[in-house]
Amino acid sequence: MIAPAPDDLWALELAKARQAAGPDAPAGGGFWPAALIGLAAWLRTVLTTPAGDPLPDAPLVAALHGEIANRTRHVITALAAEAPDTPVLLLGRPQLGRAALRRALSDAGLSGPLVRPFDLPGALAALPAIVRRLGQGARAVAAADWRPATRDLAAICFRVMLGETHARWAAAHIPAGPRTVVFGHTGVADSNLLERAVQARGARTVHWVHGVSLGLNFVGGSNLAVFQCGADARWHQALGGYDRTISLPADAPEPAAGGDGWLVLSNLVHPMNADYRRHGLAGEIALLEAVAAAAGDARKVWKPHPILASLEADIRAAIESRAATLGFTRWREGDDLARARDFAVVVSTPSTVALDVLKLGVLPILYGGADLDPASAIAQLPLKADSAATLIEAAGRLPAADFHAVWSAIAPGREPTLADLLA
Repeated sequence: MIAPAPDDLWALELAKARQAAGPDAPAGGGFWPAALIGLAAWLRTVLTTPAGDPLPDAPLVAALHGEIANRTRHVITALAAEAPDTPVLLLGRPQLGRAALRRALSDAGLSGPLVRPFDLPGALAALPAIVRRLGQGARAVAAADWRPATRDLAAICFRVMLGETHARWAAAHIPAGPRTVVFGHTGVADSNLLERAVQARGARTVHWVHGVSLGLNFVGGSNLAVFQCGADARWHQALGGYDRTISLPADAPEPAAGGDGWLVLSNLVHPMNADYRRHGLAGEIALLEAVAAAAGDARKVWKPHPILASLEADIRAAIESRAATLGFTRWREGDDLARARDFAVVVSTPSTVALDVLKLGVLPILYGGADLDPASAIAQLPLKADSAATLIEAAGRLPAADFHAVWSAIAPGREPTLADLLA
């Protein structure tokens, strides 16, 4: 598979939306109603967002969404340790007010300027390009064999409009000359157009990828992409988009000796999960029921994705009650993931946490993931299951599994430092 080029904005956005929606998602509605919703969101953003700080002429700049989340936390941690006064370009639609965001980033250790890469003059200058882009989008959607849901298509239109606004702002406000801009997440229209404008000013852009790849989700146009493992770096070099892809090899750990009980690491209850959006808690409940049946009377511990804490109270109560009824205890908040080495069996859904425990010497059983691309890193895990019976079978094969062969195939990487990214 070759991915759409990052500069073919509509083709790439529509392909990413198709993958994220899942294989059985119904087609959405028409283009122009969604475009009008996107236009309203763009107008509200450029007219009501307070101005940010001016951008200084600095050799290192970070580009982050205005939140403390998986797609920002890795860069924020590195900045706090190595360069806390680094300027930050704020991506996307503001999620927090200016004071609340500054306070959150200050609490995380950052003290640099917070720069909004758009303003009203840039928005006005972008209008002709926005009109052209929307015309291109209408034609692309009309020609496509599937259309995103109205909400998702409106979000794409918003990102296209914001990206053109970013580009005009960058041309006027980013000093020309060499510098490195590190993106915590990129690959969609607004960040792609900002990247191209930044590169045109002489900067080098780096995408520090925060998770394992499913393919199209991490396609982008940075000069350099640093992946979590060698398998993803090789895959994305073949998919196209980035000038160069790398992973910094980690030293292989000693395989865990194991202990007792079963640990479940899951990301199924997550708003970004297409199955959760369509079917709610059904997938998570099926996973817990399968593990409970396979584990029998053994100790059972459940570690859901941290986003569960931010979901509605009735959703949390429903899944927590079902887990308790099935005999699961919750993973203790704040415990080091290295505790996974103490379990006889670790079951993971397809997510970055499967790679995280592999780095600890634990070979997880992959639950689900039938639709994974065979080239993906997670698909290289040899023990797979989708039911209680296949969990029992996979657990029986654990003692004979070749951990080092799996390590070589996936080639997990270490976390880069800012010095690595600047080198």
